[in-house]
Amino acid sequence: MALTRPPRPTAGTWLKRAAFLLVLLGTALAALVTLRLSSQVFARYSRAAVQVDALFLARRPPTSATLAWRAGPAGARQPDGVTLEDIRQAYLLAFSELTYAHRSGDGTGLPGRLSGEALRGAVQATAPRSGALLLDWAHRAVPLGLRGQTFELEDDLWTLRALPGPGGWPRPVIRRETRRVSLAQAGGVWRVVRWRILSARPPAPQPAPPLPVGRWRAVTVDDWSDWTREDWAGTVRRVRQAGLGPLVLRMPEVPTVNTGRALRLGVQLAAARGLEVAVEFGSPFTLEALPGRVTAGLQARGAVALLPGPLPPGGQAAQTGAALAALRAAQPVPLITEGAGPPGVAAFRSGRLGRADEPGTLRRVPAAPRLPWKRRAFQAELAGLPARGWVAPSLDALVDARGQLTPLGAALLRREQPR
Repeated sequence: MALTRPPRPTAGTWLKRAAFLLVLLGTALAALVTLRLSSQVFARYSRAAVQVDALFLARRPPTSATLAWRAGPAGARQPDGVTLEDIRQAYLLAFSELTYAHRSGDGTGLPGRLSGEALRGAVQATAPRSGALLLDWAHRAVPLGLRGQTFELEDDLWTLRALPGPGGWPRPVIRRETRRVSLAQAGGVWRVVRWRILSARPPAPQPAPPLPVGRWRAVTVDDWSDWTREDWAGTVRRVRQAGLGPLVLRMPEVPTVNTGRALRLGVQLAAARGLEVAVEFGSPFTLEALPGRVTAGLQARGAVALLPGPLPPGGQAAQTGAALAALRAAQPVPLITEGAGPPGVAAFRSGRLGRADEPGTLRRVPAAPRLPWKRRAFQAELAGLPARGWVAPSLDALVDARGQLTPLGAALLRREQPR
């Protein structure tokens, strides 16, 4: 049988093949463009996420008086109160801008807060980006006075610096420093022109005093930042009439302008009526959270205990131990930690919040379940709680508005409800 040659492709066949190749090339090109755009979008998203995180760290809660003025030298020429407040804000904003620049690598805001020698040092320290965590808290400054167009102060403060590593911040450096600072005004704006570290020393925490937490019948209250004196008096009266205490103030997740003032007022009014107060944070206790915990402890001076929040997992042992040591050294209120924590932290705490039935351990009362088939397990758990040495989730769960015990309150206090 004779072989015949295949017919030559027609012009239409060539056009189809060319179109198919163009489609393949277009698809490949689109995939490459998509990958390129995706990488750029991811890079920009990552950079934006880092900058948002850095901005969150740099922002100071409006409730925190992070700088307190001490008495200046006699005879020094001091600015008026408005100018002194402008200087205070400008000085603290310089630290905030440094925190943001170190963490994000964006130093464009540094010239707005620093100039001269201080600006040159900050630019050199923040480029290239290291991702360092830089924090400061508990400033106590002596106004040395005006000298020409320059204002000088000497500041006693706490600083923290840590580089990122496995598990977060593996080797944090926390120091108490004394700094000599000069600020100058230009264009109506005060800027730091130079600062020099006169001395630096590590935290020196005092021994943790023992707390008789085995006697506690503590109750927790929320949303107290806007309470009046009458609100505090009524709450204290309810707690005392029910034979409860201490009163645990849970800190709000987003403090308001009144939180610091309300905290000081609540501790003072409760103490005047013979009721102890403790302060509790619900968010985990981390290095980033350390300045806020210190500020609360200073504002709650006179409180019986500070609960800084759940301790992070064991992989962050070094930073947890350093943070607890600094918290114990920087504020006067004894600490009660939630969780065992790494070895060595027992020296910094006066009690522990957990499930273990051991001396010095508080138990947390579970919230009453809404589903009926869970009530039997709830009642069994209540029966296993000690008569004392616990923290209840809320005052309203134990005592009603008339001051009478609820079923949960009666079960915890081992009393019969009034008929």
